[in-house]
Amino acid sequence: LQQYVLILANSGIRAGEARYLEWSDISNTKTLSGDTRIVLFVEGKTGAREVVCNETMGRYLSRLYDFRKDELGDIPDQSEYIFSHRNGNPIKSLRKSFNTLMDNSGLAYNNKGQRRVIYSLRHTYATMRLQVGVSIFQLASNMGTSVEMIERYYGKKKTQCFY
Repeated sequence: LQQYVLILANSGIRAGEARYLEWSDISNTKTLSGDTRIVLFVEGKTGAREVVCNETMGRYLSRLYDFRKDELGDIPDQSEYIFSHRNGNPIKSLRKSFNTLMDNSGLAYNNKGQRRVIYSLRHTYATMRLQVGVSIFQLASNMGTSVEMIERYYGKKKTQCFY
């Protein structure tokens, strides 16, 4: 759950896109500044796209990979789901675990009294990226949404996130 939350919050992918993410869907790219970033190939609500992740993503994926390697006693197959049960089947939902985490941490509700959901991690990602100056066009493209949606939810007001 910890790595799941960190991966969603640092990539902006939807839970449905994460569900069927395989090890083979991970690659690297060089940024204009020369940094190396993780790229995820996802398929979901708006079709297929490549998602360039925050710089910390490698550590979260490495933790999951090492855990799975220890669990299997071998290297995971590249076609295996990243978020999988011991038998390799995809984990369909982490909603109950997420809700328990939010309840136990005192973060279950935002300042408007609305319950935080896994989708809130997508909002956290968008807010963090806008705060560091990522363009709305680039953010919309990376998140698989429209510029209008980014402007509607993040452009006119100060949006709160988890941190």
